[in-house]
Amino acid sequence: MAFSLVIETDNAAFDSDGYESHIAKSEEIARILNQAAEQLSETPMSSTATIIHDINGNAVGSWHLD
Repeated sequence: MAFSLVIETDNAAFDSDGYESHIAKSEEIARILNQAAEQLSETPMSSTATIIHDINGNAVGSWHLD
């Protein structure tokens, strides 16, 4: 078994808002990882993917057990 997490970073939530782009990307990824960790602690592990969303509410990835 393996735990998989995928985050697509090609949308506006990962763009720079006055920051250098790598900082904006890092901050949004960190926020999403915290969200995924919270979901993981509250959700029984299963093979069904759990969708994760960016700050704008767009689905940008998922986590699941393989």
